[in-house]
Formats: sequence, C-alpha cells, structure tokens
Amino acid sequence: MAHTAREGDDTVEFFDSPEVVDEKVTKLAEWIRQASHFISFTGAGISTAAGIPDFRSGMHTVLETGPGAWELRAKGKKRSSKRKVVSTVQALPTPTHMMMLQLCQNGILKGVISQNTDGLHRRSGLHKQELFELHGNSNLEVCRSCHREYLRDFRTRSAAKVHDHLTGRNCDDPHCRGKLKDTIINFGEDLPEDVLEKSFEHGEKADLCLAMGSSLTVTPAADIPKIVGKKGNVNGGLVIVNLQKTPLDRRASLKIHAKCEDVSRLLMDKLGLSIPEFRLQRKLLVTQKTVSGSPNCKVSIQGMSSDDFPFSFISKVDFTSGAKTTSVSKEPFQVITEDPKKIKLLVKFRVYFFGHYGEPPLDFEWPLQSMSNGMNIVYSKIMGFGCYIGLFSGLASAMYVLEFNPFTQTWANPVIENDTKVTDVTAKLQAAAL
Repeated sequence: MAHTAREGDDTVEFFDSPEVVDEKVTKLAEWIRQASHFISFTGAGISTAAGIPDFRSGMHTVLETGPGAWELRAKGKKRSSKRKVVSTVQALPTPTHMMMLQLCQNGILKGVISQNTDGLHRRSGLHKQELFELHGNSNLEVCRSCHREYLRDFRTRSAAKVHDHLTGRNCDDPHCRGKLKDTIINFGEDLPEDVLEKSFEHGEKADLCLAMGSSLTVTPAADIPKIVGKKGNVNGGLVIVNLQKTPLDRRASLKIHAKCEDVSRLLMDKLGLSIPEFRLQRKLLVTQKTVSGSPNCKVSIQGMSSDDFPFSFISKVDFTSGAKTTSVSKEPFQVITEDPKKIKLLVKFRVYFFGHYGEPPLDFEWPLQSMSNGMNIVYSKIMGFGCYIGLFSGLASAMYVLEFNPFTQTWANPVIENDTKVTDVTAKLQAAAL
C-alpha cells in the first residue's frame, strides 16, 4: 500500500553502461550453464514493458508506465493520461516472460517464483507445475470447499472490501457447488501454504537465483532469494536485475542495473537461444455423449488451458443443426441434439471469445454419429481443416489445440491432440456434469 512506497535515495534509478551490462550478463550466462538448480524470482518490474505499472518506481522514473501505484498514492497524485498503460487482460507477455518460458521448456530453469498477480506468466504458456504465484493470479479463482481451480479470461476479483474474496460464482461440481473466491493476497493476509512451501523448497535447492524486477522488500516472499544469497556462491548465488537499490544487494553475487527486457534479450543471445514470439494458446474440448434414458445426444464445448485446466475464455457459442440455431452465452456451453440413428446430423459451432487480443470467432463442423459399443471413426472440420476423431462406447471427444497470433490477428491451422490426457480430462469433466 501507500505506506510501503519508497522514499528519498531508495527511489533513485541506476543504469550500468552498455559495456558493463554486457560483461555482467556474460558472467550470468556462464553461471546458468554451471548451475545445477537455477530458479527465478520475479516482481512487477518485468511487466512494465507490457504496459502494466509497477508499485514502487519513483516520480521521476524513466519507465513509460510512470511512477508506481504506491508512489502515486503516497504523493496524492494521479497517473498521467500520457503514460503507456494497458489493462492486465490485454497485456502481452514481455521478452522476460517469454525468456523464462523458453528456459523452462529447455530444462534450464527449474522454477519461476513470482510476486505478480497479472497472470502474464501463465498466459505466456508456462505450466502451473513450473510456476509458483505467491500473491495469487487475478484470472484465477478457487472453490472454498473442494479447492477446484477455475482459470478465467477476465479479472475474477469483484469484492469492494479488502479482505472479502468471494466472487459471486459457485463451483461447477454438482456434488459441491461451493462458493468461489479470488486468489489475490492482500497486505496482512497469509500466502497460500502449499505454494509458499514449494517455493522455499526451490530456494533451499537453488545454487542460482535470478531476481528480476522486484524491490525485494515484501516478506515472506523476499526471504526466498535471500536464502540463496546467504549461501554466498561465488559462481552463482543471487543475481539481481533492478533499477533501484534493494535490501538484498549486499547478499547478491551480481547486481545488474538495467531494464529487465534488455537483460533478457542479451542473456538469451549469450546462451545461444532465441526468445519465442508470444502466441495465445487455447484448447477446446468437444464432447458428444448419450443422454441417459434417451436416444438423444448432448454436445458440449469446454475451454481448456495449455496445461489442461478448465479455462473460461469463451463468451458465446452458436450451435446450428439443420435450420435451427441455438445461442448459448454462458457456461456450460452445450446443446441436446436429435437421435443420430434417425438422421445423420451435422452440428455446426461458431465459438466466440472475449477478444482481449481481437480474436475472431471460429467455425466448427461436428458430425453426430450413433454411439454404439466399440469405436467408430468420424471426420470433423474446423476452419476448413479436417481431422479424424474416435468415438468410444457412448462418448466421443476431441481436444483441439489452437494458436492465435495477436500481431497478425490470425489463427494458425488447428491441431488435434490425441493421447491419454484427452481421455482423462474428458472423464473428469463428464463426471462433474452427471
């Protein structure tokens, strides 16, 4: 909050010369090659390049987003309309986010511990198993009763009171229907125990921690890089990338005064790796299931994250069968169809998205088939491209993997995922719907 704003010399920003930055990043790259357990620790400073303001940058910061939120509040000022600011749901992951994704995918980076709530790490494609969001995720809510998680393509927090976290939605599981709460951790609230425990385990194992864009003033989160810094590893330990001074500077083996995105680009060049351009990853699980006690079928569409968690990114689905079109504008997105034995029906879908990046709707074709025992093979089309789908004993499913390029505003050719994960996910979703 405002009382945590930095004062005086603590708000001063420092900049190493290009030659010094190059020398320091060369050393960092060598330490990464030698590290046995390399982790990163991220703060709001890695997202300023995306247009999301941080909290503690001073009134005279060079950042295009302007002074930090707490700094403005402490000074009784408002952010200038001339500043480059983007909402968290429309922000694109930065080169730093994409660098960490690539390092994780290459097995180099073992875990990303983050104080950020903007959801950009998860949106970049980083899987939950590699990411530890200590202060929550503004796009994530969880059931108070069964602890099932729900990822959304919108901000989940709606409560006016600081310590009220109820979102007004309920768990989808008919056997639970518990109240959902947002996952944001405000000042004075406990951090999620399991996430904190795993983060400290990584800190204990790490021989190299790269802390980027964090003032390292908020505990217990800042105690994790401190653990690594206390080890005093001369060939690694704690490396800090930040424009301002931090309380852990004396614990650091290396301090780089430069913007996070500049260090990220240079570091990946030193490692001989490229930073992938961001692509919005989406999955659509389409299922056809016989209706109990009826010859009819239920066809459903469920959004999924890249790591196979239910993800609410669909705003509406138009189901068309013959001359009839049914529009469904809230979850669950499903329609009851006629008995496929009577007539072969081709169900067409038009799927609409929230469109934070301008994603246009997608068109599908789904051929209803008689759901007999054994397996049938049917042919489905999306965006004019076909794929074969297996139907198993009263249940058909297909997981479409979609990729959207926000820079060209185009969807790539869809890919169908065909492995045991699809069957597992389908079984869970169907069980919840019974």
